[in-house]
Amino acid sequence: MFPAVSLTSRPLDLLYFCFFLIHIPASLLLDFQILYPSAYVPSFLLALRQWYIDFSADPLITGAVRGEINGNLSWLGCFAWLELIFQCPTFLLGIRGLWRGSHSIYVLLIAYGASTATTTLPCIFYILKEQSNMTTNQQLILLSSYIPFFVIPFMMAIDMGLRLYSIILSADSKQKTE
Repeated sequence: MFPAVSLTSRPLDLLYFCFFLIHIPASLLLDFQILYPSAYVPSFLLALRQWYIDFSADPLITGAVRGEINGNLSWLGCFAWLELIFQCPTFLLGIRGLWRGSHSIYVLLIAYGASTATTTLPCIFYILKEQSNMTTNQQLILLSSYIPFFVIPFMMAIDMGLRLYSIILSADSKQKTE
């Protein structure tokens, strides 16, 4: 129905495509570890998590490892389940839809972008609140890794909303001329 246009000629779609590709291993290797007991996590992934904690002093992952996911950080557990159940499948569908240049993916990407920006922003604020336990370099590392995971989905939601709005206006215009 829609003409195929190369992904490389659609810079924002290419950005979103690469974002999803990068997000899949981050989710699978680090984020989802908080959802199941450490006894079931392969030792190399536990080592990766510990290296990340030592390197970044991420208070969210550190708190989750300490079991605070069942207490003060219970909201983080909800976000992790949302990432597993909704966001991870969206990565795959988004990659496929963006690769094909499908307009039908726009609605899902609006929902993904809004949901992800909404769940990432509290994480950023939590990191800012807990910064006293981090060096300046660790703060910069954390913020430089979390902020793109807020900005890109937020931008995606707005961009896809504007694209859909344009499609609807075009359809309305055609309908009025008929």
